[in-house]
Amino acid sequence: MIFKDRKEAGEKLAKVLLKKKLKSSVVISLLRGGIIVGQEVSKKLKIPHLPLAVAKIPAPSQSELAIGALCFDFTYLDPKLINSLNIDRETSKKQILIAKEKFRSYLKRFGLKKSNYRLKNKVVILVDDGVATGSTVKAALLFVKSLKPHKIILATPIAPDDFENPGFDEVVIIHRDPSFSSVSQFYKEFPQIKDDEVGKIFSLK
Repeated sequence: MIFKDRKEAGEKLAKVLLKKKLKSSVVISLLRGGIIVGQEVSKKLKIPHLPLAVAKIPAPSQSELAIGALCFDFTYLDPKLINSLNIDRETSKKQILIAKEKFRSYLKRFGLKKSNYRLKNKVVILVDDGVATGSTVKAALLFVKSLKPHKIILATPIAPDDFENPGFDEVVIIHRDPSFSSVSQFYKEFPQIKDDEVGKIFSLK
């Protein structure tokens, strides 16, 4: 399955979620690609929408490869990947520091604070434009879970065929693909989301 763009993907996700008739729900979308998808879900379900920053922890000498991710005080590390790359504990700590600096820059740029997220007893729909390794959604899950929501649903248009639920109460994936190599391969249009686009969707103080 190929989506025209993130907007179309969000519309299709919303159709599935509408059938569930979720109460006391809120959309939490991952910056930056997830916000376009999340905005469509929010509009169609007529529920609040908040952005969430998650910073990938880069592999040494391979900045595009994530060995984990972090969100506020919560860090997820992929043990299998770390072992396969022979990354020792000290090196992992250095890579986490790099991710923490990036995360702090996100908070400052978009004015995000922990206090933005009042999720107790809410149904949280965590949205991204796709899942690759799963590191970012796993880190986001750790943070959201700490805020004691009633239920956490992962909603994403695309994921690998072998993606395993890391602990969400429910997972909504439109298309799972056995030949998955990157999220972008499933979109005709997949531009980078700029800061001003985020600003048009959210008014963050």
